[in-house]
Amino acid sequence: MNDDDPKPARGRPRTMNADKVLDVAMTAYWQSDPADVSVNAICQLAGISKPSLYREFGSEDGLSRAALDRYAEQVLSEMFVLLHSGTGLRETLAALIDFASDDPRMETGCLFYKMRAGKHRLGPETRARVEEIDAAAQGAYAAFLQAARDAGEWPAGLSVEAGANYLGEQIALAITQRASGEDPARIREMLTLALSALTRS
Repeated sequence: MNDDDPKPARGRPRTMNADKVLDVAMTAYWQSDPADVSVNAICQLAGISKPSLYREFGSEDGLSRAALDRYAEQVLSEMFVLLHSGTGLRETLAALIDFASDDPRMETGCLFYKMRAGKHRLGPETRARVEEIDAAAQGAYAAFLQAARDAGEWPAGLSVEAGANYLGEQIALAITQRASGEDPARIREMLTLALSALTRS
């Protein structure tokens, strides 16, 4: 070998596409019960080895935490945008109803709500992230209702905290019903009725 020959690369070549693996993991968790999706299944779907996955994400918990972050960026962020849109109480509630009852991505439910419901089966990193997102969502719902109150659209005698919790749980219920195969038209009707409690003066 002379000096002009290419030198062999040190270590194992890095061929894993982390973004692809995250998309595969997010979809797999989203379409099933996240705690029932094994690392082996994700490796098979993504076409990678388990050591490669662990080198990138550290652990199964690290992978599920990263997949939840990806979901928050791509999907949950849209709900936060709606809540901070400043378009008014009725208009924002109508947009939330559209999201929960009509968005085709919600046909398999919401990955965040699935993880929240089964967080006792998740690793500590993912569980902590679920709790962070839950608190952020509660805060966003509360800020939305407080803004509606400041604009004279929501009565002063009602608890913002209780209203925020009610709103969040009604949205969660509607999306969970989507995953169970309920008719979207019926879900829209029931969610509209439930959220009408927030528009009564």
